[in-house]
Amino acid sequence: MSDSQTDRQEQADVPVTGDELVDTFPGYRAEDDITVLERPGREASTVPNERVLRPELADPLENDLYSHQAEALEALGRDENVCVATSTSSGKTRIYALQIARNYLEARARNEDATAYVLYPTKALSRDQERELNDLFDDLGLEITVRVYDGDTERGSNRKRIREEADVIISNFAGVNTYLHDHDRWARFLSACDLVVIDESHTYTGVHGMHVAWIVRRLKRVLGYYDADPQFVLTSATIGNPGEHSAALIDEPVSVVDEDGSPTGPRDLVLWNPPPRAREDGRSESSETRPGATRAERGEGREERRASREDAVDERNERSGSDEEPVRNGPSDAAEDAILERVPATVEAPRMLSHLTYHDAQTLLFTPSRKLAELSVKRASKHRHDNRRYYTNPDRGSAIEPYHAGHSRKKRHGTEHQLKTGVLDGVASTNALELGINIGEMDATVQLGYPGQRQSFWQQIGRAGRGTKRALSVLVAEHRTLDQYVVSNPDYLLESDVEDAVVDVDNDAVFAQHLRCAADELAIDETDAGDLADRERLERAIEMWRRAGQLRGNLETGVSYVGPPRPQQTISLYATTGQEYEVDLADGVDERRDPGMEPLAKERVLRDFHEGAVRLHQGQQYEVTDVDHDAPRPSVTVRPTDVDYYTRTRTDVTVLDAVSEESRDVGGFTLHFGRGRVLVYHGTYDKVAVHGGKRKEQGIPTENPPLEMETQLCWLEVPQRVERALIEKYRDFEVPELEDGLAGTAHLGYAGGLHAAEHATIGVAPLELMVDKRDLGGLATLTIDSHLAQEQGGDDGNGMGPGTGPGPDGAGGDAAPRNIAAAEAAVREIANGLDRTPASGWFIYDGIEGGLGFARAIYENYEAVAERARELIADCDCGNVDGCPACVMDDQCGNDNQPLHRDAAVDVLDQLLENEGEGALEAYLPDEEHGGDRRPPLFYA
Repeated sequence: MSDSQTDRQEQADVPVTGDELVDTFPGYRAEDDITVLERPGREASTVPNERVLRPELADPLENDLYSHQAEALEALGRDENVCVATSTSSGKTRIYALQIARNYLEARARNEDATAYVLYPTKALSRDQERELNDLFDDLGLEITVRVYDGDTERGSNRKRIREEADVIISNFAGVNTYLHDHDRWARFLSACDLVVIDESHTYTGVHGMHVAWIVRRLKRVLGYYDADPQFVLTSATIGNPGEHSAALIDEPVSVVDEDGSPTGPRDLVLWNPPPRAREDGRSESSETRPGATRAERGEGREERRASREDAVDERNERSGSDEEPVRNGPSDAAEDAILERVPATVEAPRMLSHLTYHDAQTLLFTPSRKLAELSVKRASKHRHDNRRYYTNPDRGSAIEPYHAGHSRKKRHGTEHQLKTGVLDGVASTNALELGINIGEMDATVQLGYPGQRQSFWQQIGRAGRGTKRALSVLVAEHRTLDQYVVSNPDYLLESDVEDAVVDVDNDAVFAQHLRCAADELAIDETDAGDLADRERLERAIEMWRRAGQLRGNLETGVSYVGPPRPQQTISLYATTGQEYEVDLADGVDERRDPGMEPLAKERVLRDFHEGAVRLHQGQQYEVTDVDHDAPRPSVTVRPTDVDYYTRTRTDVTVLDAVSEESRDVGGFTLHFGRGRVLVYHGTYDKVAVHGGKRKEQGIPTENPPLEMETQLCWLEVPQRVERALIEKYRDFEVPELEDGLAGTAHLGYAGGLHAAEHATIGVAPLELMVDKRDLGGLATLTIDSHLAQEQGGDDGNGMGPGTGPGPDGAGGDAAPRNIAAAEAAVREIANGLDRTPASGWFIYDGIEGGLGFARAIYENYEAVAERARELIADCDCGNVDGCPACVMDDQCGNDNQPLHRDAAVDVLDQLLENEGEGALEAYLPDEEHGGDRRPPLFYA
């Protein structure tokens, strides 16, 4: 076949190509709003089965092994641990399935048992893989019993039968954490265990990754007690550091297999920036204002505004983030055609789903929340019916359903089956379908917003592609930092480097929790020094729990747990402390109105569930009527309500007592990594109108105590010369509405530059690392020295640091200032007492007690992160001196995004990255520090 014939055949393989999508999608859009990238396919690379497998396994297999499957099996044959980091649908399950089969045959020849523990991140994935493994073993003619054992497994004799009879047990890490308490019941299974599989291992990062790493260490310890020494197989999406990440999880060397031998078809990748939306001043063009727009299109434009307002409330209250209202753009020097707002992706992406299914492309839409999965199906249908002039047969391709973990297992399985068999034309899903659930291959994917990392991006779009046929994937961008960076820099997605996954086992708060569990499972003795932790760390933690009355004994004779029963139940796999608040229904309210909320972490209670807060849960508003912080069982009491406002908590942050543990020079700046106290004050809240976003009441006290964290930080000190020049360059910048009499200070423009650089640096961190920016915080300050420890000390006596001991608040050292005013006064007092000129700059900290390892990763990759931040700010087309949500505004900003100065931020980052020489600032250097006065101790979160 000729090349031209091949091209025509490939074009015919997908119902809609990228270019056809651009040509056929109704409505006007600028040429710069869309980029179509063509990705070539890849032929399969195979290895004959008989070269790797014994005949009993090689002969029944219909197809030869892909090269990466063969490589992994050969490494396993050499008794190595293996991490397989290849693309979606590349046959990773078959690798460990065949290793299970090999182990089974070898053990049977010795008249012994061979068992395998297979651990998945979700229950839905467990059930799906149970079927797949059983089908494969049936095809191979092997009597290998595969069973799921998790929280949904029927209790009693059924669980006992699985423990005593199953060859392969499928579970999850929440289950393993619990089951280790009763390991004696699992003796038969554990003593024969020669393989542990950690599927989708890339999902274990941050706090969750820390907990998983410690659960694996506890599991290995118990397995060793039963004389089992299993191999590990980890399967991962493509990440930047699969070997390092896997070794951190299992605490053993790992061989990485990442050369993918599976075939893929060509792919059209469309980066779609929604068109400008109508503003109140009518400047930006949309379907509502465009000359010649039809009545339906004008009505649709009004619907965009209404729907986006609804989304702003729905999404805020559904996700675990803050209740921030939509960020408003500040004063603008923009040109008349500057794009300040776009049609929300929450509106545009469902339209895309509707359009593609109408054109016979079976499509999977990924959404960031359950609420949006449901709303997207409704909006897809509405778009179809509102545009009957174009969609003349609105019922065509209209079988579209939502999918998320909130649905029953029966409903989810029904949706999966209908997708696989072609009954459904499309599905709007959360990332529940990002992982390896078998739904067949789709024609197209649509992503409602950039999912945060390239790893997740490629994982999601990998769900489309029927064998070697052409596929279509569309990213519909949100008007926010990451999305706008990606669509403005398409090459970023195609770079070979993918983000690193971060797992940090240095967090003492998490370590201390799991140490109690380990002592409950088996007495801790000298053999654990070096394996579980180094001896010094182990002894410090044991001493802390001994003082708390929960451990007894010493390493020489054995340390046993004597605290409350089952410490495993106090572990929350998504928090560093075990303290959680139950959500109760107010007295006198019909129990049928109970929201059924999961327990809440203390951080979220202080931010989102203070007394008087109004929250939306599964479509129902609830008001918080009481919060009990001091009871043995902390609780939040709620009652249903129906009001025309939501609540937005104001957040203030400062850093105290930071201690540098490492430092290095970057372009003449000094970069530090260390630890310190972060104080978060959710002191007041506003009532904000659902429609229009106006504040109905402001500054209502929450009576919240401060949230105090001992955590990891990195911070940058700006050279005095750069600082002096930029203060002078931007001395005329003012923010008239700024509080505290600081509106016209000469330092404000420079401080706004530091603040903007801090926002942007945090905002782009996920472009380099697998971090969630909601787990990071920052503080820009003119007086870094006043936030540092003025003298060493502050240990609480056990050496483990705050948050690790039995105290309820996790607070150590001196009592925290009660409110932000007191905290500001403390910083001001320290600044006034300094006998040196303090440095200026900004902190980035892990927003979790004890730290996550994210600040450390940023410290180690600071130049790359700073380069991304500089590009983001300089390339944004908003034209605002104070930026927009796509560059430097942040909806989590504790200072309401004031002050911010884009140009000053670019100047600082240019000096840091040495893009500009020192001479670039020569003209702005004053003869002496501006005004000759000591700088004000300003800091902005």
